[in-house]
Amino acid sequence: MASAQIRHFYNTPTTISSTTTTRQPLQQQQQQQQQQQHTNNCNSKRRQFQSDTFLCHTQTQSESEATAAATLCQSALAVAATPGAAATGATSATGAAATATDDVPTSESWTTDEISASNRNTQHRMRYPLAGSAATCDVAVAVKPAAAPQQHQQCLANPAVSLATSTGTSEQDRLATSTCLSRLSSKVSQDSTKPQRKPLQHGSSTSTTPAVGILTDVQKFARSIFPLVIIFNLLPLFYAGGAHLKSNGADGEPWMQPVVAYLEVSSRPTKSPKCDQTFVSRIGGPQNGSFSAPLLHNHRNHSRQCLYTFLAGPGQRVEVVFKSFNLRGSPPDGSAVGELPSCVHEYMDIYSEVQSSEPAELINSPFGGRYCGTIPPRRRISMYRAVAISFFSNKNVTTDLFEGTFRFINASEYEIGIPIAGSPCSYTITPSMSVNKTGALISPTYPGAYPKDMSCTYQFLGESNQRVRLEFRDFDLFFGGPHCPFDFVKVYDGPDNSSALIGTYCGQQRNLVLYSSESSLFVHFYTLSRTANTQNRGFKGIYEFSESFVKLDFIRENDGIHIRGSECDQKILSKKESTGFVLSPNYPYPYIPKTVCRYFIYGMQDAQHLERVRLEFNAFNIPKVEHKDKGESNCTDGYLKIYLKGQETADAYDKFDYELCGNETQRVISEGPRLAMVFSSGELQGRGFKGKYTFETEYKIPGTAAPDGTCSFTYVSSSKKRGELNSPRYPSNYPSDTNCSYLFLAEADEQVTIVFDHFKIKADNNANATAGAYGSGACFEDWLEMYVVYRDNNDRLLGRYCGQTAPGPVESPRGAVGLRITLHTDQESVASGFKARYFFESAKSDAGDCGGNFSNQDSGLITSPNWPAGYKAPGRGMASNACNWVMKARPGYKLSIHFEQFGLEGDPANRGCPAAVLRLWMNVDSDQPPMELCGEKPPVEQWHYTSTGQTARISFTTSDKTVGAQGFRIVWTEIQDSGPGPPSVGLHCESTYHFQCGAGYCISDKLRCDGVKNCGPGDDTDELHCTTEAAEEDYDVLIIITLLVVSSLICLLCILCHSRRNRRNHVRQLGLHRNAHYDSQTSATGFL
Repeated sequence: MASAQIRHFYNTPTTISSTTTTRQPLQQQQQQQQQQQHTNNCNSKRRQFQSDTFLCHTQTQSESEATAAATLCQSALAVAATPGAAATGATSATGAAATATDDVPTSESWTTDEISASNRNTQHRMRYPLAGSAATCDVAVAVKPAAAPQQHQQCLANPAVSLATSTGTSEQDRLATSTCLSRLSSKVSQDSTKPQRKPLQHGSSTSTTPAVGILTDVQKFARSIFPLVIIFNLLPLFYAGGAHLKSNGADGEPWMQPVVAYLEVSSRPTKSPKCDQTFVSRIGGPQNGSFSAPLLHNHRNHSRQCLYTFLAGPGQRVEVVFKSFNLRGSPPDGSAVGELPSCVHEYMDIYSEVQSSEPAELINSPFGGRYCGTIPPRRRISMYRAVAISFFSNKNVTTDLFEGTFRFINASEYEIGIPIAGSPCSYTITPSMSVNKTGALISPTYPGAYPKDMSCTYQFLGESNQRVRLEFRDFDLFFGGPHCPFDFVKVYDGPDNSSALIGTYCGQQRNLVLYSSESSLFVHFYTLSRTANTQNRGFKGIYEFSESFVKLDFIRENDGIHIRGSECDQKILSKKESTGFVLSPNYPYPYIPKTVCRYFIYGMQDAQHLERVRLEFNAFNIPKVEHKDKGESNCTDGYLKIYLKGQETADAYDKFDYELCGNETQRVISEGPRLAMVFSSGELQGRGFKGKYTFETEYKIPGTAAPDGTCSFTYVSSSKKRGELNSPRYPSNYPSDTNCSYLFLAEADEQVTIVFDHFKIKADNNANATAGAYGSGACFEDWLEMYVVYRDNNDRLLGRYCGQTAPGPVESPRGAVGLRITLHTDQESVASGFKARYFFESAKSDAGDCGGNFSNQDSGLITSPNWPAGYKAPGRGMASNACNWVMKARPGYKLSIHFEQFGLEGDPANRGCPAAVLRLWMNVDSDQPPMELCGEKPPVEQWHYTSTGQTARISFTTSDKTVGAQGFRIVWTEIQDSGPGPPSVGLHCESTYHFQCGAGYCISDKLRCDGVKNCGPGDDTDELHCTTEAAEEDYDVLIIITLLVVSSLICLLCILCHSRRNRRNHVRQLGLHRNAHYDSQTSATGFL
């Protein structure tokens, strides 16, 4: 703030005037010359001076030095007063000073009375040595009052001798006797042909040259190097050396009298339109105008700072608007004011909280921000009567940098109530302040940027039967986050900030309308003291005190809770499955027109509870408007909109589920724990409505829910062929102390299949639950049970499950109505539950996709499909494959089932059998659930089971999740029933089953040595000694074969012998025949 005053005072152009008065006795001729010079200067050359006067008091140490000082002083005065002395040093020095001040116009001179008062008010003195002598200069700084016109006339009319001498008189008295001080003009007289800017020279004397050189150099140095450091320009001392001796003392002895010289600095703000400008509101004068950047030339290495002052009249404020802005630099977004690295060479500082036009007030005024670049500052409205704008530039040429307008506005708009002491912007507002009990609420400088570090309060106090309505029509505050940690407006539902808080608001708000619950309202507007360069407008709104606002009794009397800040909005909270009534305002009497009330009905929703809302209307009367166009809604005046998902944001109010009007009623159930309604009364009056709400537990389960609200769901084939089901609130934890039922009903020629995808039921204290053991003995906390449903309501239990061992896929058998699932949870901890899928498909045969029935057989072999290559997943479009085998023993017998090999996908100890499962019923005719098996059977383990009845059943089911495995090989054998327990060794076997196994089982003798172990695991007695008996049988066969072979050989020999005998006989006969023939031929030959 001090820097502001520094800038203000430093950049005011200055003029320099010097008056040198000698108080030594001089010769009469010299006195007359000085008087003539003084008169000429007062009449022809004057400068305007302001607040600073420097007194150079030089004391000489010897008579010769005093004489020299007097001579130098006289010479300087003579040069300054001589017309046409343009080339002299004094004229040149003053001419240079005038040039540096941009030709400031002259004004009236000071009188001797003013100088005397200035000397008496001297507060600060500094001593400087005079160049070329041993004298010293005592500089005094004093504040000069404004010179009156009559004092100026006194100076002109009474040009007394300013260099008078007096003996025995005090310094102040001697100064008071002077009528006017001789001054050096800032310009040469009109006779000067060409001003010179050279150091001061007086004749041949060179002792004055250093002093004038110091004057020029120090002035340049101060203007270019220290513009923001010093408040007053420390001008170099005008050197006036030498001393004069006074010889008319009492003793005639010469004695030393000090030589006094005055240097005055004028720092009054210039009225030139080229730099400093002041705009004042006057009665009858213009109340608006424009301003722009100065068109001035800066000397090289020089800077300029100009001050624009806007001063409003009493009861007024100043509004400043920038139309164009183009200053060097581009401050980055979010940078702190005063720390902007780009706002260095050219910038604008704004002060809008100036309480007075006095310069001292500018020092104490808060800094309003520094700006540069091309984005103009936003509109400014003064907090009081004045606005100050300081413009700094070190650019050589300044053109079209900024332009703006100003106007003086009425300040009564910002006086909205009775002022509260200690704050310039806090008020108390009551209904009596306006005829219609309404008024405007406006932030202190709206629509201009609001100040920083401000705290304003507005206290609205109505009468006992009134409520207060506050509507913000424009709201623009700095947004620092949803919790408004910086600037904010807090509204309290009561007379002060100890009342209940309605809300905290910041940023930009739309349609912000607030109501008090009773007769008072308290608003607190706070802005943070920070350096962030924010330029938000603030707010503007209207307030109203009224007795016609909705009375809130209809909310309190029906267990509702009024939502603070609203006219009639309410919320209703569940008390766990509770019921109640919701009414329109003023029910059963006609409601108030043009009223909007919102209802938010909340069911319970936590780790243990989840509810929904059921709403039924007992009475309903909201007039509707009939339209010729049947496609147009009739609820264009009053209506009740219902949102089943409980939408709470304003942008969701258009997506309603029901819009009711007229006399119609509707029964609705929320789609979650909340239900919302919006009632708009319109212009036509009606009785309104009365509805009954009921909070029911919400399970979030797909399916047809039971009408009584219990956790019962039905899935019918005729409605949907496939779908999903889950535990309550899945994937969240299911609620405790709950029982849910899922019923699947298939058509007569259909079957239903259920496949589980996720399963986790609490089993904290069940040691066997995660080891694949099912049943009531393993799951006694939370559990899931599956049943087969038959037409005679004789449901058969498939199994009880808990832990993480998911049930395997299940397919209802042919002839069953469907399946049923029940979920039971206790009152303790819970888990995530389950998720499954269901399918209704055409019924298969009793054997399913594979399998068969076995009866009246001694034994059999059962293998999985495609054994041993491995089973596969069901075909495309099929939910499951099922193979059913039924084995029935004859009366008095039962079945032994032995698993020789077994390998199915799944892990009973961890995730159960969700993809493939084998179920084994040991007695089909009993209610005992089957065993479920999956995983791998180790080779060292023996899986052997004995049925408890005549009929056993094996079901192998795979789902669409199946990957495939090797499968299984099972041997079943009919055995004689020995009663409960293991058979005894001494059991008597019937004749038909005359073979008794080593374990005591009686099996058919036909099964001995058949290559299959039918006696069970570890008992192979039915396959022992099968090698010896076979060898004996083979020996008998060998003997027989040997005999047969020998017999055959004998027969063969006999045949051979007989054949040989016959051949010999034949040969003998043939030989006789041949001999007879020869003899016949011989005889013939001889005859011839």
